Amino acid sequence: MRRSPALIALLAATGLSGCSHHAKPATGPAVLPANLQADFTPDQTANCPQVAVLEQAQTLTLFAPGRGDVGGEVSTAQITGLNGACVVNTKTNTITVSLNPVLLADNGPANHGAALSLPWFVSLTQGDQVIDKHVYATTLKFDGNATQAGAEGQRVKIELPNSPDSAAVDVLVGFQETPDQLAYAAAHPNAAP
Repeated sequence: MRRSPALIALLAATGLSGCSHHAKPATGPAVLPANLQADFTPDQTANCPQVAVLEQAQTLTLFAPGRGDVGGEVSTAQITGLNGACVVNTKTNTITVSLNPVLLADNGPANHGAALSLPWFVSLTQGDQVIDKHVYATTLKFDGNATQAGAEGQRVKIELPNSPDSAAVDVLVGFQETPDQLAYAAAHPNAAP
């Protein structure tokens, strides 16, 4: 999902640490990139937010300290999908969005099979404004001489009123990255585990 440079700067500056709901950027509504396999099911009777992976934060490349070359690469990780649902609770007139990302990482030359802790966020946005954000971490372990490891991040639940205002919120998921990591991802859009 494409976001304005102003939102990207805002997300980086705020250290995104939460949930986000559906915002309609000038370039169109939020959508999952075509290469993501999503299993996110909205309840058609609810005012569900739009849920998506923030394209600029979909891939994370980690290097050993002081390195930026291929031999110093610890891992390239990617959020490959989202699992979850949006369900209405008629007794309380609320909706519950539950989701967890699917993560995949490679065992780079500088990693030597060590477990990786990958930081990711869920952020609620409306327009270009961040409403809330939470950062989580998921550890991936490489079995034996495995070149890749995958895992699902923890399940995150967000409760919102079942109102049209909730349908105007975006829930965005991505890796929590430094400005240098974001710049590397932008310069290497085809990087993948």
